[in-house]
Amino acid sequence: MSGKSAAFFEAVVNRRTYYGLTNKSTLTNDQLKTLVQTAVKHAPTSFNGQQSRAVLVTGSHHIKLWETVLENYLKTLGGDKAQEETWTTRINSNFKSGYGTVVFLEDEDVINGFAAKMPPLAQKLPIWSQNSAGILQYIVWTALELEGHGASLQHQTQMSPDIQSAVTNLLEVPPTWTVSGLMPFGIPAGPPGYGGPKVFQPVEDRTKFLFD
Repeated sequence: MSGKSAAFFEAVVNRRTYYGLTNKSTLTNDQLKTLVQTAVKHAPTSFNGQQSRAVLVTGSHHIKLWETVLENYLKTLGGDKAQEETWTTRINSNFKSGYGTVVFLEDEDVINGFAAKMPPLAQKLPIWSQNSAGILQYIVWTALELEGHGASLQHQTQMSPDIQSAVTNLLEVPPTWTVSGLMPFGIPAGPPGYGGPKVFQPVEDRTKFLFD
């Protein structure tokens, strides 16, 4: 690894999942806005479709978002009181407790438009759209880490169409903007993960090299 990429990989190594969050930020809302806009503008997308979207919410909007997610997520648990209690505590303590949330979305109108123009690729375009979504999420996550924030990536909206529509209605975005992930963030309240060291599988088993 050269010195040119060292700072980048330091950020890659330091980015972790933080569940314990405070409702404090190292950045102003305007600085957070710039961070998100820069990531959305420059994240790559297939065929330069630029279908990735993001909505940043803080304060009362952040709280209302997680109240909406919780209300609708509980309906998917089949009346299991133990699970309802677990998820109520988890959402309130780990996600709603943060400073804000970045909601990531993909515009289905753009994807379907490309599918109509390129029928042989129609089944592949949603997959590539999710690839783009993941890249954007990772850029924002790593940038937040560099700015002293903890964050996690959540997918409760994919558990039911009702959660998906409730969130898009709350955010007042078109119904064709499908939520791909929720990233609550804030200054960490404790260590990353569940408190223990992260365990890695041998990287030698996960990589292969063919050199001349």
